Amino acid sequence: MNDVFSSIDAGVGEELALKARIGANLRRLRVGSRQSLSELARATAISKATLSGIERGEANPTVQTLAALARALRVPISGLLEEPAEGQLRIVRASSRSAAPERSRLLALEQTQTDGHIEISELILAAGAVERQAPRAAGSRVHLLVLAGKLIAGPQERISELARGDYCSFPADTAHVFEAPAGCARALLCTHTPSRP
Repeated sequence: MNDVFSSIDAGVGEELALKARIGANLRRLRVGSRQSLSELARATAISKATLSGIERGEANPTVQTLAALARALRVPISGLLEEPAEGQLRIVRASSRSAAPERSRLLALEQTQTDGHIEISELILAAGAVERQAPRAAGSRVHLLVLAGKLIAGPQERISELARGDYCSFPADTAHVFEAPAGCARALLCTHTPSRP
């Protein structure tokens, strides 16, 4: 009997993980295409409330819904289903129950990286400002914590929208961008550049 419940729990866990992955991918792709929820709702004839539920990982989109979203975002359906590549963008939302301990743990992990150079700075962007940064040395990584406002950040081909209290980490060895879409934004940046061999 325990095996039955374990199997059910595993299935429920996989379904929740898939919904969360679809939601995160949808939000990332929507922000990357510079579309608001309202614009995407108009382009797909899917209600804004439904889209918001999908992005939060609460809705269970149908294949038809996924196909409509993929068409509007100009990506294959697999783009909505894919798991993030190892070492790519890592986000811990402030709204997540475990956000504070997770952020602390991730920042503590960064402090253990003693090889190389660690640069800590405060990023301040005026409303509508965009800061593009060239790739750093191979293996470099940015860790950021949004202190105020909303910020779009990440490698240029994989940006994500972040709000106050959100933590994000991504590779800095490709071109990356920071943008304040509406209102000014502040973030704490920690950039780790490994030492050369």
